[in-house]
Amino acid sequence: MNTRSSLLALTLAFGLTACGDNVENVYQTGVEAYSSEDDLPKCSKDNENELAFVKEDLSTRVCMDGEWVSSKDTVYLEGGDFSCTTVELKDKSGLKIVCNGDSIGVVLNGEKGEAGKNGKDGEDGADGEDGKDAVLPQDTLEADSERTAISLDSIVGLTQKGPFLKGSTVYLYELSDGRTLKQTNGNFTSNITTDNGRYKFSARDLVSQYAMVVVDGNYRNEVTGVPSNAPIRLKAITDMRKRSSVNVNLLTHMEFDRVYHLVTRGDKDGKKLTVKKAKQQAQKEILKQFHIELGDNTDAEDMDVFGKTDADAALLAVSVLLQGDSNETALTVLLTEISNAIEEKGEWNDSATKARLADWALKADTENRLTQFRNNVSNWHLSTTVPDFEKFIRNYVEIETGLGVCGSEENSIGTFAHIQNINSAYYAQSYESTGPLKNSLVRVICDNKGGNHWRIATALERDTKDWADTTEGAMKKGSIDRSLTYVFENGEWRHGTNLDRIVGFGCTRDMAAKDYVYKEADETWYNCADTTVIVQGETVTSAWHIMSDLEKDTVFWKSKKSHTEDSYGELLKGPFTGMTMTWDADTLRKVSKSEIVLGRACVYGMYYGWYILSNTLQYTCSIHGWSTTGKFIDRRDDWEEEYRGVLIGEQTWMADNLRYRYTAGTKDFDSSSFCYDENIENCHKYGRLYLWSAAMDSAGVVEGNTANHCGFGTTCTAEAPVRGVCPEGWHLPSIAEWNTLLNEMGGGMSAGPHIKSQSGWVHNSNNVDDYYFSALPVGVYAYGTWDDIWYYREENYATNFWTSTPYREDNSNDNAYSIMIWSSSDGINNAIDNRKNGFSIRCVKDE
Repeated sequence: MNTRSSLLALTLAFGLTACGDNVENVYQTGVEAYSSEDDLPKCSKDNENELAFVKEDLSTRVCMDGEWVSSKDTVYLEGGDFSCTTVELKDKSGLKIVCNGDSIGVVLNGEKGEAGKNGKDGEDGADGEDGKDAVLPQDTLEADSERTAISLDSIVGLTQKGPFLKGSTVYLYELSDGRTLKQTNGNFTSNITTDNGRYKFSARDLVSQYAMVVVDGNYRNEVTGVPSNAPIRLKAITDMRKRSSVNVNLLTHMEFDRVYHLVTRGDKDGKKLTVKKAKQQAQKEILKQFHIELGDNTDAEDMDVFGKTDADAALLAVSVLLQGDSNETALTVLLTEISNAIEEKGEWNDSATKARLADWALKADTENRLTQFRNNVSNWHLSTTVPDFEKFIRNYVEIETGLGVCGSEENSIGTFAHIQNINSAYYAQSYESTGPLKNSLVRVICDNKGGNHWRIATALERDTKDWADTTEGAMKKGSIDRSLTYVFENGEWRHGTNLDRIVGFGCTRDMAAKDYVYKEADETWYNCADTTVIVQGETVTSAWHIMSDLEKDTVFWKSKKSHTEDSYGELLKGPFTGMTMTWDADTLRKVSKSEIVLGRACVYGMYYGWYILSNTLQYTCSIHGWSTTGKFIDRRDDWEEEYRGVLIGEQTWMADNLRYRYTAGTKDFDSSSFCYDENIENCHKYGRLYLWSAAMDSAGVVEGNTANHCGFGTTCTAEAPVRGVCPEGWHLPSIAEWNTLLNEMGGGMSAGPHIKSQSGWVHNSNNVDDYYFSALPVGVYAYGTWDDIWYYREENYATNFWTSTPYREDNSNDNAYSIMIWSSSDGINNAIDNRKNGFSIRCVKDE
């Protein structure tokens, strides 16, 4: 004998050898019996691996590689030799043949143990005449054939919806026979211990070949891709004669009640079927409800959602369809309804639910979710294959909706159609001003992206299907859904906005680039602009919007825009907003408060130039705007003194201490100025210190001043503003003007860090000088006499500034108000000082 493959060895495990018993007849469903080897049919590819029993030598033959091989040949299996034994049946009517622990057939002593006529038995064990066989009906149930005790090494299988999770419980219930399918006391329990839902029962002896397997637990949901939130229970009925592996799934579960009914109560004609025939019929009937046809050799107990066959694909398709977006409770209810409906007549006539499943599948396919379901199964990494389940789901949709085959001659790619099933949610009505249309609001289209399938057409597809090309920006209402608007842009139709409808034509990118404006009779202005809006799920990159007053101002001033250099920085008042604006390059922008005060804006065409502004200071313009300080020249001394000025709020202050050399001291008024510590360098560094009489110009040296005779020990009346010692166009600030400045900086209690320079002070760590006033720690000339000049307060520690306000309104004493700034304090004090003290001066610009 030639060496055989392991497949041959496993097949021969079902061979049959009688061991010394006087055997007269054989009857075993699925194994044909022949009188001799000569009676065997030809072994070919058509019956490859089939078994046959030969009475002549009481052996089993298997068709392999073109020849019948006898089990008497020596065959070595993995783990030991092949062997068979016989066991006498309890009723003495024959022998049970057990090969390697599996019962594979029964040898009877004639029909019901009786000899044939004239003592000659027919080959099939029937009581024929003179050795001729009596014909037994195919579904005749012999007591022993439907109750064959078996001994199994193990029972394994897959539990699937998707795979049940580890820890799920599996029950094995022993059934008494194939006629009543009653449970015995032989019940066993196991658990799933692997990620793919596999279970295993150890070696078992069963009173019959029939058993029920039940699984209870959570499962991997192929629709969501994640484990279920609650458990479900599935069951299967099985014949263990030819298998030791039983898969439990939705199909085995739904066929269960139907099988039980066909076996115990019979079919529509009252004929009771064997379990095998009942399972075949029940499976066909169930799959028919989903418009699936498979061959006769398929068995739900062999199907696997990770398999490669059409049967495996059918299982996964049914699992997806029934799951939908339902929770576990809804799924269990649906399975029960289907099982109950199909139990008696083999039909599930719930057309509304069938249509609902088709609607869900159509919508899911439209949203490309079938690919997502495939990826979910693949991403569990439990198998390298996912069967072609999509074709069965799409076939279900095609039939249930009445659409027909997508991609056929009648329904070519791109064909539009309407749902024909009146139970479908998509068999809806549409609306127009005249009422329901004859055309359905919902259209579907035959698409070939990702495989031929029907999908729900978009609103744009269904509404513009028959429209011809037109002019750019043309607007039309939907031909089916009149509430929708469409715009022709760049050679195709796209969704339009409500404003496209109101304006009467569409806003396109072409128009937006030209800043097209439309003014309607109701005085509402619309602007077509580059923008991104989502309309019916579609991104539109240009759209109308109602113009703001600022935008209207822009349009107004754009029509009057001047491009001459003289107009750069011109302040424009918007007729709609009333705001002050300016053209900065090609943009109309709001101006800053300081630009308004200075009377001119700093814009692109003016960068890096110097300009004299409304406060008569000269500023430079840059990308950062006007320079923080301007400058001006005081020509009163023998040389020109250049000073910085800074705009703070609406006041323009000198940003340097006054350095004007005032030398008008007289016998009567003691009016004069000094350098700190009598050092001329300090005058250049800090400016000069002035007696109050000099600050007020009591000697009348400064032309146009009105504060004559306001020195020490005198009474005078000064008209505000007091120019005092300040340059022309400037004046000595009053205490009120100083307080306005300090309030602009946040108030006198906290203005110190804002008014002091960032360097030079003993304590300057928190000085920010963000208003660029830059007060310096000059020191002061203290109260004294000409003969005894006494200095106090260290340099870098303090400074005082004179105001034009006397301590008393009648100017009747020798004190006046000053502003005192200390290095160690954030507060700025209004001080009362003797007029003979020498303080610094900052002038403020006349209004």
